[in-house]
Amino acid sequence: MEGDDQTPTTSPAQRRLIQIDRMTEPASANVHRPERPVFKLVMDGKFITKSARPGVSEDRPYPMTRDEALHFMKTRLNIPDPETQFAEDKVGLLNRVIERLKKTTPFTNLHNFMTTQLWDLDEYDLKRHMLSGEGGPCTWINPFTKALLERLGYKVHHICGYNPGVPIWDNHISTIVEDLTHPGSLHLVDPGTRRPLNAAIPLDFEKESPEYRFNFLTSKFFKEKGGRLIWCARASTMTLNGKYIMYDAEGKAWKKQLVYFMDERRNWYPFIRINAEFYRAVKDNMTPPFNGLVFFAYIDGDSIINVLAYGDSIVKQLYKPDGSLEQGTISKQELLRFFKERFPQYSNAALDEVFSICPFS
Repeated sequence: MEGDDQTPTTSPAQRRLIQIDRMTEPASANVHRPERPVFKLVMDGKFITKSARPGVSEDRPYPMTRDEALHFMKTRLNIPDPETQFAEDKVGLLNRVIERLKKTTPFTNLHNFMTTQLWDLDEYDLKRHMLSGEGGPCTWINPFTKALLERLGYKVHHICGYNPGVPIWDNHISTIVEDLTHPGSLHLVDPGTRRPLNAAIPLDFEKESPEYRFNFLTSKFFKEKGGRLIWCARASTMTLNGKYIMYDAEGKAWKKQLVYFMDERRNWYPFIRINAEFYRAVKDNMTPPFNGLVFFAYIDGDSIINVLAYGDSIVKQLYKPDGSLEQGTISKQELLRFFKERFPQYSNAALDEVFSICPFS
């Protein structure tokens, strides 16, 4: 679940808070799977309260075997002999996994506009989407990444955070790798975002991290009181008077991208239901909930392509390695042809279904 980092354009009724009511939904009569909790949105116009934040207690194991993890790495990520690489160079292997995930597994919210599948997806379905290379939002990619790393032998846990421009608290789930370089070390791993973060970020700095450059984006991380970690991108001159600007010790301006709660470990499973319920509201409204809804984002060579919703239009953005941006509107039919030509992992039937009800022109 991700939007851009601008102030969202929403009606008062759409400035919603997710509160979570846990109920029990019986498993499908045709598939023998455990009962799973479902969640519903309660709109009260405020941010979520701490007591209602998701992922604190509810959880279930991610259904991935070690053999599945190794097969995925060898075939989809093209990483030969990951077991030997793990024994010889844990940091190097971790960064290769992150980079290959970013290049082969797109960040996408396309599934959220399916008419027949989204609301019934469970952990087995999400794993299938990930193993096939279809990708998904952060609530699909990052739990899959955590399970993948755990099966290899890494020590990993989840944290949550939020996009500053999205009117929903706790809308992002991310991953921390523990004890990677020495006992007590912490590294941020976050392939489940449209932004390029193509390596593990060590969190051993006191207040400000070094600068990192991945593709077009220069990033820096800041620590604040209360266990907050803030991922920022170098601010352009056009955004200096906007929201979410902060300055480093040298006076450079940075724009907030994501805010993480480092001191609060979270469980992954509740987030997939929150994701489904949020986009159910989007579909029911049939109007964009905010400008910048990300349909699709992927790495194309050294460039980044984003497909976003602005107003009632679809915008395709091409970020080049030098930071320059080319963008323009694209019709649903043009975008549909683009997906069918470039991404064979998506079935034509699924794409036709998505675009038949997509509330954007």
